[in-house]
Amino acid sequence: MVFTVLLAHFCDIHGPRSILSTQQTTELPEQYVLPEFSKESYCTSCLLMLPKHVVDPNNPTTTLQTELNNNVYTTTQYNAVRFRVLNSVVRKCLSEETPVYDARPMFFGDESRGYSIALSFKLKDLEARGSERRYAYIVNCKNEKKLLDNWGVIVETITVMIEYLTKKSYEYEMVNSTNNEIFLRGKNMQSRSMTELLGDDEVFVKMHLWNAKLLESLSS
Repeated sequence: MVFTVLLAHFCDIHGPRSILSTQQTTELPEQYVLPEFSKESYCTSCLLMLPKHVVDPNNPTTTLQTELNNNVYTTTQYNAVRFRVLNSVVRKCLSEETPVYDARPMFFGDESRGYSIALSFKLKDLEARGSERRYAYIVNCKNEKKLLDNWGVIVETITVMIEYLTKKSYEYEMVNSTNNEIFLRGKNMQSRSMTELLGDDEVFVKMHLWNAKLLESLSS
């Protein structure tokens, strides 16, 4: 496990949170399955929400797994193996006083937390603080050289992902927009998932597959 791909969100209620974490699990992939866990420290906007048809009611784990070329790629709410390290990376990326959410790549890291390339972006939501939801796509690697050697493919791939998400959000907003924007701005803030902002309950499944393909290309 060299690379980890994260989608992080600055939640209005809980602060910086990992929504999903994807990693390559070539050995004993079952140890990376995240069992049912307490959702008390999460809300709708920062929780990994999967469509009912991909969740086994008899085994309610918040885990997606895909096999590509004999490699297993696992996505969970957070990385249980490297939780503290990657949680620190998420906070570093989203807790700065003046973060830029224009999808420009940012590089940071050290030997203890690994090295990261992050692209931050925002989606419009009138029911959020500042009328926007803030996110970051992060690729973390323990090896600085491996990360920088793959800078081009990482930035290009994540940029395409973000462009898809922002376009999908804009299109959904245009179809469902009303004339009550002023009224909505005065309402109490509501937690809303990215699935609601895009009108797509499978968006996190799609991200899992995108992340798996990115990790597969980085391992070749």
